[in-house]
Amino acid sequence: MMKRTAAVLGSAVIVAGMTASTASADQDSRWIPFQQPDVTAPAGVFCDFEVTGEVLHDREFFKTVATYEDGSPRTELWKGPLVIRFTNTETGESVDRDVSGHQVKQLKPDGSLESITIKTGHTVGAMAEGSSPEKGIWQVGGRHSSLVRHDDGTSSIFLGPNGTAENLCDTLAP
Repeated sequence: MMKRTAAVLGSAVIVAGMTASTASADQDSRWIPFQQPDVTAPAGVFCDFEVTGEVLHDREFFKTVATYEDGSPRTELWKGPLVIRFTNTETGESVDRDVSGHQVKQLKPDGSLESITIKTGHTVGAMAEGSSPEKGIWQVGGRHSSLVRHDDGTSSIFLGPNGTAENLCDTLAP
């Protein structure tokens, strides 16, 4: 997987305790286009069956607003439409999910994902065994909802006041 992923499938998350410095004004004002690649989650990793994520529509942009002392991104803002078709490859069952919105991403010094907090809209994240609420591929929505990855590779979902969470493994199960 690429280090920058709008749909969090396979990315990792949480705080490493380093201080972030503010990025330059030039960098702050520049929105960079991003194209989310199609993804495949092998059977047994997040769902009991293989799931593919096919990007149907993508016009995302991000910009770095804070960096570590070495210049690597610490905080990114993301915006724009993203629609993905998730398919259980064993049954052919699929669902389309709009994961568009505005999000704040916190990155670890190694570039892996620490957390995503939703300002508006939705995000999607793959969560390994031992995660809370449980392993799966989760669509999370609602202002102030977040997905956090811990140093041990597990993840947690925290819902905002009107937050929602759907485990797409359950939705696509035979």
